[in-house]
Amino acid sequence: MNEGSKKLLGFWDLMGISLGQIIGTGVVILTGISIGMTGYGAPWAFVLALLIVAIPTISIAALGSAIPNTGGNYTYVRDLLGPRTSFFYLSLLIAGQVILASFAIGFSEYAAELFPDINLTLVAAAIMVLCYLANLMGIKTAARFQSIMVLVLVISLIIYIISGFGHIDDYAPYTDPKQIMPNGFGGFFAAAFLLRLSLIGSEFVSEFGGEMENPGKLIPLVMGISLLVVIILYIGLAIVASGVLPLEEIQGANLGATAKVVFSPAVYVAFIGGGVMISLVTSLNAIFAWCTRGLYMATEDGWLPSSLAIKNKYGTPYIYLTLFFVVGITPILTGLSLEYVSILGNAVGAIFGLFPVVALYNLSNRNPEAYKNAPFRLPVWATKLFPIIAVVIYGYGIYSSWDFIGDLGWSLLIGYAAVILGYIYYRAPKVKACQKN
Repeated sequence: MNEGSKKLLGFWDLMGISLGQIIGTGVVILTGISIGMTGYGAPWAFVLALLIVAIPTISIAALGSAIPNTGGNYTYVRDLLGPRTSFFYLSLLIAGQVILASFAIGFSEYAAELFPDINLTLVAAAIMVLCYLANLMGIKTAARFQSIMVLVLVISLIIYIISGFGHIDDYAPYTDPKQIMPNGFGGFFAAAFLLRLSLIGSEFVSEFGGEMENPGKLIPLVMGISLLVVIILYIGLAIVASGVLPLEEIQGANLGATAKVVFSPAVYVAFIGGGVMISLVTSLNAIFAWCTRGLYMATEDGWLPSSLAIKNKYGTPYIYLTLFFVVGITPILTGLSLEYVSILGNAVGAIFGLFPVVALYNLSNRNPEAYKNAPFRLPVWATKLFPIIAVVIYGYGIYSSWDFIGDLGWSLLIGYAAVILGYIYYRAPKVKACQKN
């Protein structure tokens, strides 16, 4: 796959995909929720959230630097944990893309701020279709679409931050421990773990390892720079969102509450349309841009019939892209709430997200040559310790989501996993035969 892939993506294409993937739900939805949980501690909660996602992100950057390939995370799990585990990981990743619906639903809810009489379901479905069609036209077209949207988005958020700082009279609460952690460290940590959803996404640039030049350097570089840009933006956003109005007026509210104060009516409309709503589209579009890579690699490995990987004239495996589209649009058409979709997608994402991180544990043993030659290389002890720490942190987060998702949601997920395990048992002999040939 690597040798036959065209080198289409450069640094700015990947930065557009990475920033667009990261900046979305966290900015426009979770900021207000985190303020409700930890008050003036919201900016600091974003910092702790960065530390929570740092270990998994660094782990995947190290893997991407050592063994870059199209379908990145899938191939890491396959080569370092085994083919059966990799297909199980991929199946959970597919289920976790219910998170696609959260971006589209969030878009429609913000659109309703400007046009109160719109049909929310129709708008959410329409924006899902738009991003689906953009990616059907090929990755280069989607990446250019992404880069334009991200530029508009970042400019809008910077203007919001600069304008908002002028409306804050007192910064003292941001250094007062009692106002940073009004519900104790437990509440502060809970807010930070929720905000991890706002910082994940840069790791998925590894999915394009076979479609970029010099991936060993580009993957960790893009991941690191995009996270740095995002955390600076988020801290500024959290300060403005929590400091312009009294806390009791903004707890649980979205960015529109403070935007109405810091902007004129015309600029407010431009901010909602050009910043907030665009952020949700970029996240949605970025997932569509990478999501088929693992499935395509799994087909080459024999896990899926080759007829499913057929490409259109733009080089897009449209059947697989359509599968993700169906997964994303189903919660919209069935009327699931934004909150439920976000928490469910976050929990499933934490589960499948651990697989490539755990794969790092075996890198130096199973592929010592690649480990030795990687432009970005962790010490051996870090490749062993980081996966263990990630399992502990993410395990707590998954456990904390149990009650909200409910027994029905978890039962469906467990049932789905059982079906996949049965399929793996059935298909494994064909995979072995494919590998021998």
